[in-house]
Amino acid sequence: MRIDKILNSLNSKQREAVEMPRVPVLMLAGPGTGKTRTLIARIIYQVSHFEIAPEHILALTFSNKAAMEIRHRLEDVLREKAAKIRTGTIHSFCLEILRKYYQPAGLDPHFTVCNDEYQVNLLNSLVSDKVRSNKDKVVRGILTAIDHFILQNKPLPAFSAMIYDQYIDHLTKHKLIDYNQILAKTRDLLKSRNDICEQYRFLYQAIHIDEFQDTDNVQYQIIKTLAEKHRNIFVVADDDQSIYAWRGANPENIRTFMQDFNIEKAQFLDINYRSGQKIIEAAHSVVENTGRIEPDKKLRAGDLINDSINTAFFNSEEEELDLITEKLKSWSKEKKVPFSEMAVLYPQHRFADKLAVRLIRERIPFQQATGKNLTDEPQMKKIIFYLQAVRDPLDSLILEQLVESELGYNIHKQVQNIQRIMNVTYRRALYEMSNRKEISEDSIRKLNNFIGNLANLVNLKSFFTFNQLLQQIINGLQDLDKTYIEEHAPRFSAYNISANSKWFKHKNNVWCHHSDNHGRFIAEQMLETLFPENVKPLINMREVQKTDTVFLLSATDSIPDGRINKIYEQQNDRRLSVFSTLLRWCQSYIAGEETIFNSYVVFDLETTGRDPESCKIVEIAAVKVRDKKIVDQFQTLVNPEEEIDADAQSVHHISNEDVKSAPVLSEIWPKFKEFIGNDLLIAHNGYSFDFRIIDRFARQFDSRKLPNIRYDSLILARQMYPNDRNSIDALSAKFKLDPGNRHRALDDVKVLHEIFQVIISDYAINKKNQSADFLFEYVALANFINDTLTAYEDKVFFLAGVQKLLSPYSKIFDRYCLQFAIDKTELSEKIAAKARQLYPGIQFYNNRDDFKQRIFNLSEEFNRMLIDKAIAEFLSTLMLLNPQDSLAQVDAVSLLTFHAAKGLEFRKVIIMGMEDESMPSFFAYKEDDFDDRSVSKKIDEQKRLLYVGLTRAKEEILFTAVKNRFGRDQRSSPFLREILKFIKKNG
Repeated sequence: MRIDKILNSLNSKQREAVEMPRVPVLMLAGPGTGKTRTLIARIIYQVSHFEIAPEHILALTFSNKAAMEIRHRLEDVLREKAAKIRTGTIHSFCLEILRKYYQPAGLDPHFTVCNDEYQVNLLNSLVSDKVRSNKDKVVRGILTAIDHFILQNKPLPAFSAMIYDQYIDHLTKHKLIDYNQILAKTRDLLKSRNDICEQYRFLYQAIHIDEFQDTDNVQYQIIKTLAEKHRNIFVVADDDQSIYAWRGANPENIRTFMQDFNIEKAQFLDINYRSGQKIIEAAHSVVENTGRIEPDKKLRAGDLINDSINTAFFNSEEEELDLITEKLKSWSKEKKVPFSEMAVLYPQHRFADKLAVRLIRERIPFQQATGKNLTDEPQMKKIIFYLQAVRDPLDSLILEQLVESELGYNIHKQVQNIQRIMNVTYRRALYEMSNRKEISEDSIRKLNNFIGNLANLVNLKSFFTFNQLLQQIINGLQDLDKTYIEEHAPRFSAYNISANSKWFKHKNNVWCHHSDNHGRFIAEQMLETLFPENVKPLINMREVQKTDTVFLLSATDSIPDGRINKIYEQQNDRRLSVFSTLLRWCQSYIAGEETIFNSYVVFDLETTGRDPESCKIVEIAAVKVRDKKIVDQFQTLVNPEEEIDADAQSVHHISNEDVKSAPVLSEIWPKFKEFIGNDLLIAHNGYSFDFRIIDRFARQFDSRKLPNIRYDSLILARQMYPNDRNSIDALSAKFKLDPGNRHRALDDVKVLHEIFQVIISDYAINKKNQSADFLFEYVALANFINDTLTAYEDKVFFLAGVQKLLSPYSKIFDRYCLQFAIDKTELSEKIAAKARQLYPGIQFYNNRDDFKQRIFNLSEEFNRMLIDKAIAEFLSTLMLLNPQDSLAQVDAVSLLTFHAAKGLEFRKVIIMGMEDESMPSFFAYKEDDFDDRSVSKKIDEQKRLLYVGLTRAKEEILFTAVKNRFGRDQRSSPFLREILKFIKKNG
């Protein structure tokens, strides 16, 4: 698009802002005034008019979603040039600088960012022996003091200063920085290293900042430092939407910017193209007396909209929910408003708890932005703890959090008691507890599983890609509910068709044939997900090249050239549907080959007794494995130089006489080390026995434990067969293997090698059978349409995919109905009825249910990194997520806090919780030590928060208030009086 066409699409004030010379510009842009369009136009103007190269342009904002929108809009105009423009959040930009210049910033190359919970736990541990009462309040006070110190340069009180020094020492030791240090360390780096600062000043010759009212003092210092020489900076702000002062944002930065850059007059966009005039005036009345930058600024509607504001008052929350669900249904059915154009806003997340349950029951699709999105999922927290523990196994704070989340509060407290009594580390106390005879067998098993699983992850991390590490962590989670497919996939029939990925590397065509148009459409859509832009319908056989791949889902009169997959010939009694078979092919293609366990040494010890801390070795054996085959072996008896326990002799049948003439371990040790070399060591129950013994003697002979990476096969066996016994004897019987002379070391390691191969084969098959879950909904639709729901696998794939198929997140349902002019509601009801018939307890789909898939989607970009770098950067990325990142472009009602709603717009908005001490918040009335702003300042911010909520709506707002909420009597919000003349009262 030409720049003149873009300029002509702007109104006069937007265009005036865009065409400003290369000078500092402040654009005050209220909601709906086209600020993003104007910002995009300014960036394009910099490229086309000022001829600034795209790689010299910086555009920063405050949310990932906003940054992505800027990026996509630039791509629409600038095409491939847009990729060269640096867009992102201020935190991600600063993190990028610190990653590049970690050394002068005083950071480890693999530093990462800790979260709020870690900070609180760390401070708790630092004050635990110094504070007797109100510890939580003290910690909160210290945390606030640290924030004020970093963001506002306020001096630390003496006690906080002492704790802060210890806090920084701990973070440095464990290669961590906190969220605010991302900014502070970037500012300090640019200030102390003029060469680096000048590099970034030269690199970014045009700087654009969106949502400037949300900047804190440190962010402003960074922005000012980068722009103060070339002064080509374009700032977009709206002081009426400044709602983050409670976390350090300083709207006064707008005035400071004007002073520092000598701006006499701001550019002001005054036409709101979103909301009706009544909504605009009501919103203005809320903030008009809040100390605004431009007190007289006022928006006007750009379009004539028949807008309305209503209120409804209720005695109970149930009555409120009745009206909300009725209203949402009415807007959808009677007014034909898409669900995606509706939102329910509220002051805090807890307001939505009952509403979400009601919407599920009423089958009203919704999506909810909660907390920090993905990182607030309970299971995701555990995954983060595991990643942190793998990254730094010596961080006892992380280990404590992980133990409490995985094993429970009681076990965590017992470990702490042992730690205190024995005066040892938490890690040592954890091992000690796993050996206590007085605790239950179940607790010992859980402890040993946990210890072994974590040790396996730490030891094997360098063998994994990042996605493999994530999968291993998820597999080991102790209480992760199994999905429907995970429960049923182990009973799938074998499918051994190989899918060679090399066939598809040269963009060869992928042809698809099905005699039925409906079936062919679904099959093509499935294949498109794997081979985008390559899939074509097979109509003319002569078009097929020999290097092309052909999928035949039904028979043809002739067979074309190419690599032929006769899917229609691959069914069996447990899988009658060709679509289920096509899915099995896709799973094989995706799964690929695991290469972790190609080379290793299996070893086993026979000993004088059962105590790994004191027993001696009487036999040691090992086999070396290459590509699944034993290529060498090692075995010898050992003279332990002490008597063998009678119980031990009864197990391995090695007598004192047998070992009397055998060499002692010190003679054997060099040969054993030479045999194992640097190979991965595998033992069964190794972390509880063999590894502990071998490391004890390694320390005796070499003053350190063996450096080899090790893996305990018992942990994997327990994960794979959780309801079975998993000793070598039990597994030998299960797999019908000959154990030989059982409990002699060489025979044990030989059979353990065979057992291990079976286990990892089963693991690979299970993983394959559960993969490609994004295709389940396609197969569910096809199997329903073709009435192939009787065979086991066909039914499983239908039930595994139907929830997403019937949700607003489906990728195929709307496309299919549109393609064949099918009534969506009628088809949806038929499919739902069949699903309930096959599985009466089936639940409605929620976009939070597929959190595992979202994890892998997010982790994809880290998969090619070295594992330490991948873990550090993935954890840092998670810390930069915000609630809006969970929202998708789907036809669903949005449930949002006021903060999460910022930047979004909807035709219809319901605002819940219009009660005093909810809006405004209870905390706004407090003269609080932790928030040193005056009550009037805090009330003003609450007004701006309501302003944000009001200005999300285009045409209709419904306020609701309840006389009794959360079990307490309530008064209506005083803010309602501010806009009384605009409100029509209902009930």
